Amino acid sequence: MSLPFAGLVTFAMVPRDDPGEPPVPDAAVLGIPTDEATTQHPGARYGPRAIREASTQFPFFKRGRGYYDPNRGRPMLTELTLRDAGDVDIVPTLREENGSRITAAVSALRDRGILPVCLGGDHSITPAILAAYSDTPLHLIQLDAHLDFAEHLEGATDTHASPMRRARELSHLRSLTQLGIRSIVSSPADFAAARSARNVIVSTEQFLAAPEDDWWGGLGGPAYLTLDIDVLDPAVAPGTGFAEPGGLSFRDVSRLVRRLAHRVKLVGFDLVEMNPYLDGSRRTAVVAARLVLDILSAIFDPPTPP
Repeated sequence: MSLPFAGLVTFAMVPRDDPGEPPVPDAAVLGIPTDEATTQHPGARYGPRAIREASTQFPFFKRGRGYYDPNRGRPMLTELTLRDAGDVDIVPTLREENGSRITAAVSALRDRGILPVCLGGDHSITPAILAAYSDTPLHLIQLDAHLDFAEHLEGATDTHASPMRRARELSHLRSLTQLGIRSIVSSPADFAAARSARNVIVSTEQFLAAPEDDWWGGLGGPAYLTLDIDVLDPAVAPGTGFAEPGGLSFRDVSRLVRRLAHRVKLVGFDLVEMNPYLDGSRRTAVVAARLVLDILSAIFDPPTPP
């Protein structure tokens, strides 16, 4: 039996990925432990480690493979081959070098036909991840309390206030849908720039007023999902560096992702901004780990009505 307090810690206690050992997994978890682009509380660099530790609550092979979802009355992830690819080797203070290493690590997984599951780290990692998809026109779906569309902060263009602005500059990005936005810190100029780029912006209030709406109408084909843990309400997930009141519930996000997976083909995702030092209860890491499993289920399990 897989026990959460025994053995080496990998995500959900799955085996480490070994490129020389068959079979090639369907998906692999990749940690990206850097938070040097944060503008408030440091600590998200420990996010991948904390999420892996919390994920031992959900051992993948505890009873066979996968899980059973009582809410939907069906097995969950029983056909998935999942591995843990370890962490990108980050060099503190070398932002450009780290970006290249992130892109290379994600590209190496994609070259083997593996879906990358990236654990941050702060949100500045997303453009480097997306650079690994330069061969694929992508829709980008952002679940986030913040717009993250600042041109710069005091001249710095690559903080976690700007990743969606930098992502929108990538030539292979077809569209950007920003859902869950509720922070009051973005400027009118940021919103004007996002609308000028033809981003679809959905506030938390808009979503909660019509949670069953198809927010991705007209989209199809490959898409990438970036999920900032602060899209959730701080009562659910307090462990994040820029918490905003009035957010979504775990169930909101889980159902939303299942509907998204009906509309587009998700070819990768990241979960970012989980800061274990801001949550002594550990519940943010548990929620993050479970969200990873729910997103994988939305991608790999046979479709059911969302």
